[in-house]
Amino acid sequence: MYKIKKLSSKRQITLNKADLDFLGIIAGDRVIVIEKKEGLLIKPVKRSIVEEVSGSLSSYIPASKKGIEFSKVMEVTKKEASKKLAKK
Repeated sequence: MYKIKKLSSKRQITLNKADLDFLGIIAGDRVIVIEKKEGLLIKPVKRSIVEEVSGSLSSYIPASKKGIEFSKVMEVTKKEASKKLAKK
């Protein structure tokens, strides 16, 4: 399906609610814009479980861990905890 959008004076386009719902994008989400031969492709950036609950946890999570899958964070955390316990 093709849709024509108008570019604003600020060089922005607006996607309607139906388009955002189709992509699964909500306010505050990030998107990735991929350059293709045919034009630009807009895709949602998948959120990790950490980002899903980041409203309550964001101040406790280092920036380096944001965007990483929760299972990976847990794996690394367990290894770090094991190293600390081994040193005692």
